[in-house]
Amino acid sequence: WKRMIDGANLICLGLAGSLASAGLWPLVTWLVERGYVDFLASTAANITEDLLEQRGVTFHRVEPERVDDAVLWEDGFYRFYDHVVSAAEYDKMEDFTGEFFDHLAERWMEPTIPGVRFMREYGRWLEAQGLTGSVAATCARNGVPLFVPAAHDGPLAEGYRTARRKGPVVDFFKDYEIALQIMDRFMTPGRGTAAIFLGGGVPKDFIQIIATSVCAIRGGTASPHVAALQITTDNTVFGGLGGASVASECVSWGKEASDGSNIMLFTDVTIALPFLCQGLLEHYGPAHRRRRPPVGEEWRFGG
Repeated sequence: WKRMIDGANLICLGLAGSLASAGLWPLVTWLVERGYVDFLASTAANITEDLLEQRGVTFHRVEPERVDDAVLWEDGFYRFYDHVVSAAEYDKMEDFTGEFFDHLAERWMEPTIPGVRFMREYGRWLEAQGLTGSVAATCARNGVPLFVPAAHDGPLAEGYRTARRKGPVVDFFKDYEIALQIMDRFMTPGRGTAAIFLGGGVPKDFIQIIATSVCAIRGGTASPHVAALQITTDNTVFGGLGGASVASECVSWGKEASDGSNIMLFTDVTIALPFLCQGLLEHYGPAHRRRRPPVGEEWRFGG
């Protein structure tokens, strides 16, 4: 990660799972604010469930092996493995996101909107609502494009359902085009892209598929990813993309460079990420801010 920060790479972060409910969202915003992330692909959960704590909602720890989920349902709690949250408060958060769709319908007159622009508007709206610490608001404020390829797979879908006005259709193929332009721009000597995957899932695949497309349009030349780090508990032997090794299998697809610094770290992200952030803090100091490379303007204004 330090090599990425010290170099001229575009640093892409894939944020999988429901890490926000596990309390990791402040670390993600810290990385963005310090310039250690230039391009973020996330699940829908991570850019909505971070709103719960900011809205004053408390998570409670439970013992997964001893909890009765039927009782939790009757008592009005949703469980995230070893912690639970009030179902009523979670549902209120989903309804709250519906207000954004009403807001966007009033402001965006075009029939479609790129997903990355949708997320920028969402972040700016959250900022105006006082939720300045959210991942989406932090990305919008710091000029980091936020891609959520499966945005409907989470609370935003419920927000859409309850919204009075639905607004423009989100164009996810436009996202692919914009992300491709951003990554391709870094295919120059001494630059390239770098990828950090917290988990796997759709965020990992989105970043990886863009890399293969850059490789293809350039005639099968070297992958744009000159370095990659994945933190996961998914084992490679099960054949899923989440566990596909960035150090071996992914090289065959042109996703990672064969001579790149590609590392698989098989551990729990909730344990590893705090240590990594602490290491970066101790190495660079509390006042350090990396000068973020320009990613272009397509994601800001695409319509």
